[in-house]
Amino acid sequence: MSMHGRGGISSAMFGLAITAVFVSYQLLTDVAISRSSTLMVLFVVLCPPSLLSVAMDTELGTNNFYFLWAVIALLNAGLYATIRVLISRRLQRRDSRH
Repeated sequence: MSMHGRGGISSAMFGLAITAVFVSYQLLTDVAISRSSTLMVLFVVLCPPSLLSVAMDTELGTNNFYFLWAVIALLNAGLYATIRVLISRRLQRRDSRH
């Protein structure tokens, strides 16, 4: 497997892990106990596809909730892998010119 492939897979796993931590945080903290706004903004920055959860207002803990977050996790993994591969290709192209 090429370096691009391994880097992309590790970045995708990192994107999945961020989403898993985000979902865990939501499940462990009750809405009645106000969640940290700073932490929620950080999660949205690290997981942009999570904005879909705002549009698809699902109830916490339902099948729809888990399905939506599985899709968000895959989108976030794809985003991280794509960014990693694009950056590594750009750096490789820059190195080959010099």
